[in-house]
Amino acid sequence: MEDLNYLLKREQEELLRAQSAHCRAASHAHQRLANRYAQRIREHVHPYRSERPDGSAPFALNDQRDGRI
Repeated sequence: MEDLNYLLKREQEELLRAQSAHCRAASHAHQRLANRYAQRIREHVHPYRSERPDGSAPFALNDQRDGRI
């Protein structure tokens, strides 16, 4: 089992790197990495970002759904 705190930390780092990247290619690469970490967080056995009955999720990033920061 992966360490959930590590995954959360790495996702945040990649989101920050995507925001501060100096070129589009780097920004997209960091965003893809952040999205992969987000997927691993959703698949983690501890339901940190599990969907609620109304379709929302605690601590979910709104723009993450469409691939933007």
